[in-house]
Amino acid sequence: MQDQAPAIPDRRVDSVPRLLLFSGSLRRESHQSRLLRHFVSVLGSACDIDMLTPADVDLPLFDQDLEQSELVLAKVIGLHHRFESADGLIVASPEYNGHVSSYLKNTVDWVSRLPRIDSRYAARNAFHGRPLLLASASTGWTGGILGLQNARSIFSYLGCTVVADQICVSDAEQCIVDDRFRFHDGFAEHIENVLKRFVTVVESLRSARAAA
Repeated sequence: MQDQAPAIPDRRVDSVPRLLLFSGSLRRESHQSRLLRHFVSVLGSACDIDMLTPADVDLPLFDQDLEQSELVLAKVIGLHHRFESADGLIVASPEYNGHVSSYLKNTVDWVSRLPRIDSRYAARNAFHGRPLLLASASTGWTGGILGLQNARSIFSYLGCTVVADQICVSDAEQCIVDDRFRFHDGFAEHIENVLKRFVTVVESLRSARAAA
């Protein structure tokens, strides 16, 4: 094991903000992943995008007996670095029985646990102060809003700055054209405006951290 943890990433304020996008669904044709890809197309070159995939995560169910496994710890450290390197987070979560997916919660549990597993990260909460935008796409009429209430509680507890805006896509299957989301002009404009506001928040908080 290294004597010291990798340094906390230092992001230049004059560079474009880095956003980590995380789909809380394992399904290959997930509406959440499709929604995040739509966000990427809207954001364009305004941000540096890091898309977190299930293959990147690949963690067992959280189990304290596995905390000293070198393979598991290496994976958790890598994920922690990606969250810590981001200036902002966008999480698209499915709604299962009114809550987030077990996959999303499991990933968060592992990453948030690292400061207790490895003393080198004792003061490094990868979520603290990170601005976060929540989104969901659902085949139902609620757009996954109950799951986002649960997600908001989880990420707020971890110290994220969860913005008031959120994006909920209802009747998602009716919005798919050629395996991509196509929204009517009004909703497409709403998504664009929410993303612009979020990027503004990310840039403002990043500047404030740099000046502190």
